[in-house]
Amino acid sequence: MSLTLTSPRTFLPYGRQHISDADVEAVVTALKSDFLTQGPAIEQFERAVAQATGARQMVACSSGTAALHLAMLALDIKPGDVVVTTPNTFVASANCVRYVGAEVKFCDIDPNTGLIDPNNLATVLEKDRHHKIKAIIPVHFAGQPAQLSAISELARAHGAYVVDDACHALGAQYTEHRRNHRIGDNSHSDLTAFSFHPVKHVATGEGGAISTSDPLLADRLRQLRSHGIVKRELQQAEMAISSRGELNPWYYEMTDLGYNYRLTDIQAALGVSQMTRLVWSVEQRNRIAAKYAQLLSAGFDDRHVRPLEVSDHVSHAY
Repeated sequence: MSLTLTSPRTFLPYGRQHISDADVEAVVTALKSDFLTQGPAIEQFERAVAQATGARQMVACSSGTAALHLAMLALDIKPGDVVVTTPNTFVASANCVRYVGAEVKFCDIDPNTGLIDPNNLATVLEKDRHHKIKAIIPVHFAGQPAQLSAISELARAHGAYVVDDACHALGAQYTEHRRNHRIGDNSHSDLTAFSFHPVKHVATGEGGAISTSDPLLADRLRQLRSHGIVKRELQQAEMAISSRGELNPWYYEMTDLGYNYRLTDIQAALGVSQMTRLVWSVEQRNRIAAKYAQLLSAGFDDRHVRPLEVSDHVSHAY
């Protein structure tokens, strides 16, 4: 039996990116430059995101999904390992674990916030008597920071990494012990994954990034995002030097199996321009969310319909 679906009248779009004249000019400039990919715009974008998040190291890549996958690879998560995440998220939060052959263990959420529940996480970890759980992927669902401090404390005691999925949460912040933390500064995580899909605060078409405070992890991420290729610390350095003692710029070594997860300069140029409006974007989203909360409260009994709760100690990115 065939089923014919008719398109409903457009009401509210799933997402609508904001593109300015400056964004268009930035992309045109990149198109007219010498580099459409693997050029200077990549590092410019990484610096812009690092500055906004307080990250020590930022590695741009082709998508938020790629960011999560690279994180699993960089941490050497492998078959036989287990990674904990929440079922209340996009499929990539769990799929990245399956990409490397590891198993996914779901931890339930707090129904009032939609965020992974540290109390439930503690129970999950207690049951892992053989310490197969190697990493935890908390999701900052809808842009509200999860309880990273509590999650990090549980993970450290168990010997597990923390990779927070911040694909919803660029620009979000939280306060812990009177100290303000930006999502992506890795105060309570080893790696943080971001997305720049058009429904996000900053849009590059497709795109992602990973932040870390560990320079060795950052180097590993950069290697894995580009086929596993290295051009320094070579194993056969003599082959990179000509008979006249000159460096061969075309020589490289592939020391590991990597992926083509690079971001293009066209996307990065758009991202650099968009990053100048991150604060504005978060403010606009908060304004719109407040309007929805007001209308939902006025139109529905809160026993049946209510917005997700927002913690007192967070700055929500929506």
